[in-house]
Amino acid sequence: MPRYFFHFSDGKRRFSDTEGRDLTGMAAARTVAVNQVRDLKAAMCDPGIQDLSGWSMTVVDGDGAVVFETGFDLKVRGAKG
Repeated sequence: MPRYFFHFSDGKRRFSDTEGRDLTGMAAARTVAVNQVRDLKAAMCDPGIQDLSGWSMTVVDGDGAVVFETGFDLKVRGAKG
């Protein structure tokens, strides 16, 4: 089962997922990424953080290759295969 890592960035800093998750494939990785982005957005309801345009989530595989990246608007910016 492939392992995926879910890193996110605020446009200035990167917050790395060092544990990753074993998932059945890319569809499962996309579901996890969307859920994590939604959870992060909900947690950041602080009025001081209103512009999330620079925030993104990058999903990489166990070899460190980028599988896809999505903005906090949940639009995929790049996808592998």
